[in-house]
Amino acid sequence: MDMKTNFNIGKRIHELRIDSGLSQEKLALRAEITTTYLGLLERNLKNPTVKVIEQICNQLNISLNDFFSPSHTPEKPTDTTSLQILAQISDRSEEEKLLILQTIKDILRLCDLSKKEYEKG
Repeated sequence: MDMKTNFNIGKRIHELRIDSGLSQEKLALRAEITTTYLGLLERNLKNPTVKVIEQICNQLNISLNDFFSPSHTPEKPTDTTSLQILAQISDRSEEEKLLILQTIKDILRLCDLSKKEYEKG
C-alpha cells in the first residue's frame, strides 16, 4: 500500500478535536482516558484500540464511520444563537446534555402542537 493512502489516526483525532474546539484535557476527560495518552495518540506514538476510538468519537459526536472518512468534517452551526446554545452546554456531563436534548425536543413538540391548534382555530 502506498504511504500516501495510509490513514493517520493521530492526525485525525487531532483535527477533529480542534474542529470541535476541545482541548486535549477536555477530550481526554470526557473520553475517560488520560491527557498523556491522548497526546501520545495524536503524535502517533501509541495505537488506540477500537474501544478508545469509539470513546473519542462519542465525545466528538461522530460515528466510527465518520472518523475513518477523512473527507467528512462535522457541520458546525454558524448562527449566533446556535453557537450560544452550544457554549452553554459544552461543559455539561453527557447525562445533562441528554436531558437538555430531551427537554428541547419536548418544547419543539409543544410548539408544533400549539402552531397546529392556532392554524385550526
